[in-house]
Amino acid sequence: MALQRAEVEAEILKFVASRCPNYSGLGRDTDLLEEELLDSLLLIDVIYQIEERYGIKLGGEHVGPVHFRTPGTIVDLVLSQAAPQA
Repeated sequence: MALQRAEVEAEILKFVASRCPNYSGLGRDTDLLEEELLDSLLLIDVIYQIEERYGIKLGGEHVGPVHFRTPGTIVDLVLSQAAPQA
């Protein structure tokens, strides 16, 4: 069963928001680095959540600003890793 972008996005936003309760403007394009929301603990929590929730194993090549800058880029990562590999 293919993951639906809207569902994954809602789950990622909810998860990140639960870890950043003092930040009210969270959206799919919020720059987590610029807003200083993404620290090492949140990064580990998000990776763990992705691996547990979606059954995806992320390697070192996936852990970096390009994939974790915004909730939208995190969703893109999840969808790209969950896609069937040909």
